[in-house]
Amino acid sequence: MQDNGFLDKMIGEMKAKGSKKEVEDYLMQQLSPAQSKKLQEVLSDENAARALLQTPQAQSLMRKLMGENADGHEQHQ
Repeated sequence: MQDNGFLDKMIGEMKAKGSKKEVEDYLMQQLSPAQSKKLQEVLSDENAARALLQTPQAQSLMRKLMGENADGHEQHQ
């Protein structure tokens, strides 16, 4: 598992991208070929994607990407 510094860097990089395609390309470059393949499989299966997005880890990542605290309020920097 990666440390929080690595995840924070990735989140910052993803937020800086201008389009969904740029974010996807950046993310895929950070993954190994096996991880990239698995992610593509999950994202192409609606039920698997929903299950993944319901995990606490995915919800925490989404909050970070959206700039929210764990309580759903916007983070102030």
